[in-house]
Amino acid sequence: MIMEEHGSSLLKLTYSYVKNWSTAEDIVQETFINFSQKYNQYRGESSLKTWLFQIAVNKSKDFLKSPKNKLSHLGISMVNLYSKEKNADEKLIEMDEYQIIAKCLFKLPIKYREVLTLFYYEDLTIAEISRILSINESNVRTRLSRGREKFKKIYLKEVEEIEGKVRQTKDSIG
Repeated sequence: MIMEEHGSSLLKLTYSYVKNWSTAEDIVQETFINFSQKYNQYRGESSLKTWLFQIAVNKSKDFLKSPKNKLSHLGISMVNLYSKEKNADEKLIEMDEYQIIAKCLFKLPIKYREVLTLFYYEDLTIAEISRILSINESNVRTRLSRGREKFKKIYLKEVEEIEGKVRQTKDSIG
């Protein structure tokens, strides 16, 4: 079944845009509704996965542009990864590599985050990403390259901050 095969990938993709699981689930549901209503328009020029991703990306972008979103999501940021009661060592232990990567990825502008997500997490080709985002392949390559550079800077800074907090805590203890 198409929903079982592509549902979790679409959920991760839409979450990378809207940063809210409930909203992402709604968008995925809308994507499948849209798919079922317009399936007869599918010409097979790209894979079904690519077509579904394109619908989901467009719906995610529409949501982000909507006035309702701008009003209701002011001040909502990525899930807080730390609780105030824990010291730096405990925070570092809890925060595994995946969480650090996700946090850094969400700090990127959407145009870089979307290509990195589609390329690395969804294993799509540059040509497929080009079709999904309606941009040419050279733009996809450029965004991948710049996105990697920006991600690396953010990642290194994040790791430095975590290490600094651990050192600071150790110094204050003893």
